[in-house]
Amino acid sequence: MVTNKEAIVESDPFLNMKNLEPQFRTHLRAERITLLVLTLAVCAGTALSIAYTPPFTTFTLFVVYTTVFSLLRIYARENRSVDRTATVERESNFDQPFVSIVIPAHNEESVIRATVENVMAMDYPEFEVLVVDDRSTDCTPEILQELVETYGSKKFKVFTRNQEATPFKAASLNDALAQTTGKLIAVFDADAKVEPDFIAKLVPYFANPLVGAVQARKSLLNANDNFVTRCQQYEYGMDFHFQSVRDTIRGAVELRGNGMMLRRTALEELEGFNERVIGEDLDLCTRMHMRNWDLRFAANATVNEEGPTTLGALFKQRIRWTEGSIVRYLENAQEIIFHRKLAFRTKLDAALFMFEFIGPLWLLLENISIAARVATHQLPSPVVIYAAPAMAILCSYFLYASFVGIKKAEQTTVFGALKGMLSVYVYLTVLWLPIVFYLTFKILTGKDRGLTWYKTPRYGTALK
Repeated sequence: MVTNKEAIVESDPFLNMKNLEPQFRTHLRAERITLLVLTLAVCAGTALSIAYTPPFTTFTLFVVYTTVFSLLRIYARENRSVDRTATVERESNFDQPFVSIVIPAHNEESVIRATVENVMAMDYPEFEVLVVDDRSTDCTPEILQELVETYGSKKFKVFTRNQEATPFKAASLNDALAQTTGKLIAVFDADAKVEPDFIAKLVPYFANPLVGAVQARKSLLNANDNFVTRCQQYEYGMDFHFQSVRDTIRGAVELRGNGMMLRRTALEELEGFNERVIGEDLDLCTRMHMRNWDLRFAANATVNEEGPTTLGALFKQRIRWTEGSIVRYLENAQEIIFHRKLAFRTKLDAALFMFEFIGPLWLLLENISIAARVATHQLPSPVVIYAAPAMAILCSYFLYASFVGIKKAEQTTVFGALKGMLSVYVYLTVLWLPIVFYLTFKILTGKDRGLTWYKTPRYGTALK
């Protein structure tokens, strides 16, 4: 199914930006080939830097990320997208469409009641809530039945999936599309908590008919439980900065699964969620970008959730998130790069993000080459001279992003932002590098991904 063009107002610009091409395809072989090519390119570049000591290293080129991203943001301050500017006035007078709120739930007895009570109190005129019970074996079905009796079946509904149904969140959301009627679909995790005006803050973005989805900022309910949860909250602050920058330059804003609102016609054009991936939210936003849908980041709307409280649970969660992020770009790398109608800034943003996963290997090889020169008493070397500033600039940029994001998102002091910045730097070094190395090896060796799903633990205490 394609986008309903009759629903797009004729006066809106960029009508011809829409690209209705064949449906997204999954190619596991293509993933490995793409990653192998990138890895070989990094290895070859490092080898050349060792052999010929040019006035740059392969890692130095990574600094382009900082420069281009910053310049694009400065440019965007004075040159907003034409279609966004054209709809600013209309956003304040946008008719409030019917919204369907969907909450997938699998064994969520500790949190589902509080979440439903929270979203049912939403201050918005027309909405419905659908909880998709995905084969729960705990007390979730009984709790949902009690909630139906409390709220009635007109505004609050439960759809129970049978045991033979395709498991996991993507399939649950696809089933929900057939059970709902809203022009806009808001998706929450079973542990979500939002303010009553949450929906009202996201809806106006859809006054622009080219906006396919909006993502709210994420925050942790249990951020103060321990050091692990505090670091996650700081990480969300850094993500707040990156998402805000991407939204400013109309780059590759990403969906985070929880607290996102989707246009039904955009979902229908893409034939729903991809049930063959473990990162259905990231996969969806990538496919939306390739169809030239505009994705927005709502910095003024916050969705709160629980975070893992142990390093073991956190590693398992982030392996799933990172694998989903890597795979969606590897699968679509060729189409992103050579897509004729995809905006260059979006291509650049996506390509640079993809190279972040090559970065750890890149850095390791550069350091090995430096160590080799130290061992053979060849210092000082152009490799060291030019690599050190490059790494310093890159690290400084991420420290800056962390500081700014944490200060704005947390509304904290300069000292608090500095503390968070240093914490998240150490935290990501410990967490990120092992995960990327593991997944790079996993994909390159052709190990079958499958759809192994690790359910993030729910505690419920933060919702009470």
